[in-house]
Amino acid sequence: MLGQTPEWSLQRGVAIGSVDDPVYGLSAVRDMLADADHVYVLLGQEGRVRVFARAGEFVRDLGGRGEGPGELMTPSSMGWHGSRLWVADVGLRRFTLFDVATGEAETIPYGVDAPLAYHFLSVVPRAILANGRLVGSPTCSGMRVAARGGILHLPQLVSDTTGTLRDTLALLTVAGGPVEIRDGLAPDARMYLTHSLPDDDLMAFAPDGSSAVQVKRTSWEGSGPAEFEVAKIGALGDTLFRRRIGYEPRPVPQRFFVDEVSRRLDRPNVVNRRAHARALREFYEQRRYFPPITTIRVANDGATWLAGPDEDGVREWLVLDASGASIGRVRLPTTSLVSAANRTEVWVVEQDALDIPYVVRYEIVP
Repeated sequence: MLGQTPEWSLQRGVAIGSVDDPVYGLSAVRDMLADADHVYVLLGQEGRVRVFARAGEFVRDLGGRGEGPGELMTPSSMGWHGSRLWVADVGLRRFTLFDVATGEAETIPYGVDAPLAYHFLSVVPRAILANGRLVGSPTCSGMRVAARGGILHLPQLVSDTTGTLRDTLALLTVAGGPVEIRDGLAPDARMYLTHSLPDDDLMAFAPDGSSAVQVKRTSWEGSGPAEFEVAKIGALGDTLFRRRIGYEPRPVPQRFFVDEVSRRLDRPNVVNRRAHARALREFYEQRRYFPPITTIRVANDGATWLAGPDEDGVREWLVLDASGASIGRVRLPTTSLVSAANRTEVWVVEQDALDIPYVVRYEIVP
């Protein structure tokens, strides 16, 4: 990806995690933040934020699994609102704000009076903006997406703390499924498939809520320029930059299509394997090239980190500065996920051979 952009080296530093220590052992890391003094690790299954010093020593836990005040059930993301740490809980439909020094918590119930015309199943909490407004993301049924030809535009809704809808931050395109498939199935059976190489829009928020970054990453179809679009949007909905970035498309190998079809044929409702296999292959072969971007992260300094597709167990991350200019590239194992970064360091969630997660700090060497 963008071979002319300089490649940065990474020097491994502190690693946090353990196989058998219950304090330092991590499970199901959903999100992570870092500031000048501490690292904050959101553990989804435990419903808590584990706080460590930057050198790796355990400091405290925030929250705990439950439905009471200051507790978390299905935490999905976190960020900063002033000096307090917020956690979005999609299961309990609320935000919880923690004083990181004392552990004191405040709960903000989330609900938005969205127009009925949207026909959402629900709107789940996603982020708190720097101006205190709340961002929610709609969820829709697979049948509704299929009825719209596998394409839907989901507004990212901005509301105040009373639930009054104030604005739409962006429209995210959901494409590539779920798609209804009936060929080869029993007469009353149907299947809804989502493509395993999604190219729907991505969005990530700056840790301080000052902006969001949207990536339109439609897979290349074999003709025309191979590009994806990156836009940064301010908390008030203003476009801070928008640019298109060219890349070298990577074809999907035939082995991928064979494997995707094979693992779905041995199901009880399949009555005609040949017809069902043909329908599955037609669905998967609509995407002949890998999507250019697989995940994104907005760093503490406003930079945007964009991960490309897997290449033999390695992903290349492209780094854009706060104005959208390409400034560097790093290569990390596919199992490593950038979670917090600035121009001098990057914190990564890694998994060992036993799938045990570790949080690792790398120093960036330009």
